[in-house]
Amino acid sequence: MESKTTKRRDETEMVSLAQQCLSELGIPEASIHPHQRIVRIQVAEADFDRAVQIRETIVERLKTIGYRFVALDFDEKAD
Repeated sequence: MESKTTKRRDETEMVSLAQQCLSELGIPEASIHPHQRIVRIQVAEADFDRAVQIRETIVERLKTIGYRFVALDFDEKAD
């Protein structure tokens, strides 16, 4: 029997959960870019200060989703 922490989620589910988490934290317009176990987050300029202020909470929650590293992208332009 696998525990919640070892259960592997698929990438689509992880992105969806990350979007939901950031929206709940007051950053609804974030773009999530997964890179295997790394997640890169782009936020609107208006939300950047908020993201930095709550960075520890963001990292903690996204790690529970299954990401190992969480990065905030300084370039708000979409890929």
